[in-house]
Amino acid sequence: MMSRHAAGLCAFVLVARHGQLSAAARELRISQPGLSQRLKNLEDSLQVTLFERTHRGVRLTEQGAELLATVEPLLGNLAANFRRFTHRKRTPSVLVSVDFAFASFWLLPRLARLREAIHPIDISMLTSQQPELAAGLSVDLTIRMAEGDDIEARETKLMDERVSAVCSPAFLASHPGLSTPADLAGLPLLSLATPSTSHWYDWGSWFAHFGIDARSDSERTSFTSYDIVVRAAQAGLGVALGWHGLIDDLLEEGGLVPAVPDVAASGRGYFIHMGQETPSSAAARVHDWIVEEVGGAASVARAPR
Repeated sequence: MMSRHAAGLCAFVLVARHGQLSAAARELRISQPGLSQRLKNLEDSLQVTLFERTHRGVRLTEQGAELLATVEPLLGNLAANFRRFTHRKRTPSVLVSVDFAFASFWLLPRLARLREAIHPIDISMLTSQQPELAAGLSVDLTIRMAEGDDIEARETKLMDERVSAVCSPAFLASHPGLSTPADLAGLPLLSLATPSTSHWYDWGSWFAHFGIDARSDSERTSFTSYDIVVRAAQAGLGVALGWHGLIDDLLEEGGLVPAVPDVAASGRGYFIHMGQETPSSAAARVHDWIVEEVGGAASVARAPR
């Protein structure tokens, strides 16, 4: 059954990534009606609706988002390895497993400079909510949020977890007098829908850090992508949690502002991990570039023996 639906799953992942049938059809080199039929066959087999149509294209349903989270790491890794094989004689390649937030707000804005510093090179990013689950899938580098006592050998700490409540300047102006975390109770809160095994702050643990009962009358809106959480905050839809080191540019530009001055810090942080005991020269260079770019003050942490 898996082989029978492999084409449909690949088509599904591409449509989810592009958000448009036409763009995905061009990449697959098939007609748009042919692509639509593949998706319909997959939906009929699974007895679910995977996409909703919008005026700009399509968007995932709840069932579609759940399926994407299940299959994208494996199919994404397969595509990355195939791309690596086809380019093996021309350009060294590096596969980085990373969470959506770090990829969107830290790595992507610096990707051009990374390519310029290490040229020629092919960079592939395998993005998921839990990048450590891709361990063993020929990943060269893993960037993940982890506890300080839950790290492995060859891991380097990039940044500590420091989290503020942030919102748009207009939202802050319309809610004067905010000064403490308790003042956020009752306001619209924006959050990332995270698995129960997640290692980072959510609103409950962020409030608890300041001794505040998480139960409140706040209206909460959850999204499956941190990028959308931040966009919603910029649009003035509520208050979001902002990770320093990822949203610093938005704070400097004024697109986001702290809702209150308090910052929650934990023993967690972002770590970068060499996936291979004998890393390639290209992987080692990318690793060192990222560590230096973060600030040059990263501390190397070893797992307990």
